[in-house]
This record gives sequence, structure tokens and C-alpha cells, in this order.
Amino acid sequence: MSIYNGKLIELLSIEQKFDKSFLHINLLFNQEIELHWEIDNETASQLKSKIMFDKNCKYSLSLCSSWDEDKNQFNSFVTKTTNDDSEKIYFTCSEEYHLQLHSIKNMKDLRIIIDLPYLSLTRSSSKKEKDNSKRYKLYGWVTVAAISLLSIIFIGYKSQTCLSESLFCGKKPAKAESVTKVQNVKVPEKQLTQQKQDPKKSSIKNVSKPNVKSNEPDVRYAIKKDQNKPVQSIYPTVKLNNVVSYSIPKGSVALTFDDGPSIYSKKIVNVLKKYKVGGTFFYIGENVQRYPDCVEYAYSNGYSVGSHSMYHRNFGNRSSKNQENDLVQTNNLIKNITKQDTVLFRPPYGSKNQATIELMQKHQFKMVLWNKDTEDWKNRNTNTIIHYVKNHTESGSIILLHETKPSLDALPQIIEYLQSKNLKIVNLN
Repeated sequence: MSIYNGKLIELLSIEQKFDKSFLHINLLFNQEIELHWEIDNETASQLKSKIMFDKNCKYSLSLCSSWDEDKNQFNSFVTKTTNDDSEKIYFTCSEEYHLQLHSIKNMKDLRIIIDLPYLSLTRSSSKKEKDNSKRYKLYGWVTVAAISLLSIIFIGYKSQTCLSESLFCGKKPAKAESVTKVQNVKVPEKQLTQQKQDPKKSSIKNVSKPNVKSNEPDVRYAIKKDQNKPVQSIYPTVKLNNVVSYSIPKGSVALTFDDGPSIYSKKIVNVLKKYKVGGTFFYIGENVQRYPDCVEYAYSNGYSVGSHSMYHRNFGNRSSKNQENDLVQTNNLIKNITKQDTVLFRPPYGSKNQATIELMQKHQFKMVLWNKDTEDWKNRNTNTIIHYVKNHTESGSIILLHETKPSLDALPQIIEYLQSKNLKIVNLN
């Protein structure tokens, strides 16, 4: 069987439903789960031509695929295993299959894997979940019944104890006359009138309000933060109205950081916080899997977070379906952390085609490009980056930076220069 990071994909069958092709797979990753994986018809045909399913054989999909430059195609393989032997069966696959396979391979959370748009639970998996649910409900009822029985026994015991104390321990039970007197006590009309006039007034005495200092909110009266509400940024923000933006209104500039999250993410956030300025981060999906805490750190500190694709591949020469899968997958990864939909997108290399624009409109995304490129990825020199910003930046600029050490080191001087020009450094939204 093929194993990668504890994952194993057993191929059970290849199915055709209407004009779509599916692989019926058994995914072993922390637990076992059956899934239907929708793949392109071309790859499905290649697999069908190579595999003859036999109850005495097991087939496992390799989690590796590669590009053959000589044949100009992607290749992968299936491992056929019998009691005595195993062999690799190679097949040609599409770029779409290659990308989907790569996603499954790199995912570290089963919940995120089964959330991928091309995977769905089979009926047998759903049935197992229902059976488990019924079993858990049965356990719950048994627990409730046991607790109830113990409560009845305990109450009976206490009642018997109290009765014994009343009869034999010299403690007199309350007389019926006393109870009657209590019930017949009348509240003066004046007091009743006051209670009616002031219903908010508490009848409980000796409760004083907490002594709250003006700068120190009392935790007893704190409102619990709603995790589903977006974080309200304290930094100036520019709302983008166009589907594609290269610049922002005059009087403002935007610092944007690509290719994160990384080991520099939190340090960049800390510099921005120190100067109390905005910033926008465009994250690559596979880096989000490595540094999820950095995504949460930037977002929870009030900075804008956007997508920069899953694997930083050129969108300009990819099909609409491949682009959409990439967008949805990356956005789901970020949303699992921020609990909010991701709206901003920056295509790798700034490359796009008509399909990219249509997907922006379909999903109500905003594409953010730039008009000032520091080329920090190429020169990797702090002074060169600072020199570029000082000589090229103007009001309305979207400045392109990357999460690198030279850019981090240049950031304080960049911010101080922009502030000296009375430019507002903003978040994008």
C-alpha cells in the first residue's frame, strides 16, 4: 500500500455516473473512511485501461505524480498487491488529477481533506456515522437513566434521614399553623406600589455594584467574544470596489506581503503594530498548512488576509475548473482559521486569463494586483528595497513586498518614509 505522512489510499473501483467519473476509494488517515473522488474522464479512462479488478488483489493509488518533459504529460502509478507479489502500474494523468492528488497528500487534517470540493462521503460511510450516532445516543440515555436512579436513591435516603431526625433526634417539624401564618403575611400596599413602579429594582439586599475603575473593565460584566464575527480592524482601511485593482485612492498607500505565511510573518505583524499602520497578507495554501498560527496572528491583530493560490502556479495557462478548485481549496484553509470568507485574491506572478476574471465575479472575490514592485524576491538587499520605495512610491500606490528577511529589515524605514510624506498606510478590504 502507498503511505505518505500516515496516509493510504486504496482504490476500490472506478465508477461512471452520467458524464462524470469517480474513484471509489478507502482513505486511511488516523481513521478509515470511504469516499468518492470526482476526477476527469481522461484520467479515469487511463486507469480503466490499466486495471482489471480482482477480489484476490488490492490496488493502492500512489500519492506521487510527476511531469514527464519528454512526453509532455503527467504520470502517476497504482500499486497492485497480491499475497505473493506487488507491481507498479503506471498511467497518464491530467494536471487536474495531479493537483488534486497533491492536495490530498499535503493535507494534515482529515476534516479539511473531506471538505475538498471533489471528495464526498459514500453511503456506507454515512451509514457508519449514523450507526455511531445511534450508539452514542444509546450510551447517553443509559447514562441519564443511571444518574436518575442514583438521584432517586439519594433523595430517598435524605428524606428518611430528615424524618428520623424529626421523630427521634428532638428536632420539631414545623407546625401547619406556622406555615399558614407565613402564607397569610400581606405585603403593604405602599411596598407593592413601589415594586410595580420600579420593576428593575432588585429585592435582594446587600448586593453592591462592583467598584470598576474607568480604565479597567470588570470581567464579571465582560461580553464574550463571538468567534463568528469578523475582527474589527483599528487601522485605516480602503474598500476595493473594482473586480481588479492596481491602485487605491490618493492620500493612501498599501503595503502588501506575498508568499506567506512564513517564519517572518509574526515579526512583520509586530512591526506594523508598533507603527500602528495597516497591511495586507496574501497567503499560499500549502504555507497556511505549515504555519496556521501565523494566519490567526495576523487576522486576530486586525490585518487583512487574502489568498495567493494553493501552490503558486501560473493561473494564466490553467483551465477554469483547475483555477476554481485551487481558489476554493485555499479559501477553505484560510476560512477554517479565521472563520470568515476570504475575499481578496492575488494571482501568482500577476498572471490571469478571462476565466480568472469570471471566477472573481462568480465568487464575489476582489483581485488585488500592484503598481509598485520592489522586486525584493530578486535583489534581496535591504538598502535596495528602501531606495526603490523612496524613489518610486506615490500617493495611491499598492506596494508589492514578500515575506523575506531583507523586507522585514527594510520595513521600519519604509513606514517612517511614507509617514513623513503624510501618506495613510491602509488595510485593503
